Amino acid sequence: MRLKDIGEHNFIRKYIMNYIDIKKLEDTYIEENKGYKVDGFKLSYTFPFMTYYDIGWRAITASTSDIITKGIKPNIYLVSLGLNGDLELEKVNELLKGISDAIHYYGGKYVGGDLNDSDYYGWVDVFIEGDLMCNTDKQIAINDYVLIGDFIGYTTNIFISYLNKFKVPILKKSLIKMKHPIVNKSLLYFLKKYCKYIKYSTDISDGLVISLYNIINNFNVGIYISYIPIDINVAKLLINNFNVTEMDFLKYSGEEFLPILILDKNSPIKDLLKDLKYLGYNPSIIGKIINKSCLIYKNTEIKITGWDNFLGWY
Repeated sequence: MRLKDIGEHNFIRKYIMNYIDIKKLEDTYIEENKGYKVDGFKLSYTFPFMTYYDIGWRAITASTSDIITKGIKPNIYLVSLGLNGDLELEKVNELLKGISDAIHYYGGKYVGGDLNDSDYYGWVDVFIEGDLMCNTDKQIAINDYVLIGDFIGYTTNIFISYLNKFKVPILKKSLIKMKHPIVNKSLLYFLKKYCKYIKYSTDISDGLVISLYNIINNFNVGIYISYIPIDINVAKLLINNFNVTEMDFLKYSGEEFLPILILDKNSPIKDLLKDLKYLGYNPSIIGKIINKSCLIYKNTEIKITGWDNFLGWY
């Protein structure tokens, strides 16, 4: 049996979990008042309209999204590069500038890493250490709220266009979100202010369904979704003109880098939503925690679907 026969997510749960020294695998590791994150990216995971600067910026932003969403203020960054010896120095310099600019934008220090030779395209690995401002890993209960920080669909626009050989138009906002995504740093202060009401937090990375199923598997609960906050302009383009369905948005919603929060059922919801809007978000309560261990949308059970590094889209 090969890795691509079982997929990344199954391999993590069936094999890696047998060797690591924690019971629950998260995007970050927290010990006492510190948080840690490592993430890797193939340089080939890009699009023709992206520069090496964009790739560097995006690699840092993707890792930082996990850190900030977990209530950790990023401090120290180490970045390892695997590069093909034939790669032009100008492109490498663009990559490094994108990495450096993004790290400094998020308030961190770029202190080093490692440089390796790589066949073909190459890769970037990012390690982050930071200070914990809110422990967002508490016991989830039935009827707790599920919140998404903003509208989704921008990366869906990109992925659907790519899968159709770019015959589907790409909206300007979707292009910006892919080339130069930005994690809202003010989320840290929101998490700190309302920490006692926040049971859990993660971000949308490999797809909305996969992110929600990570919660389901980690806590042995279910999630009922009543609403998907799709950007109206993206919805008009894809649903009205290219027969894209809501299920497609659930599947192809990866790398949105938006927070998903599980809020205590007794939270002051109006206050939380008001503060998130003040900080620049367009938050939505999309559902609640249920006791059946599955994902349900409008009374239909949704099977796990999204991006897998060994399977691709599935």
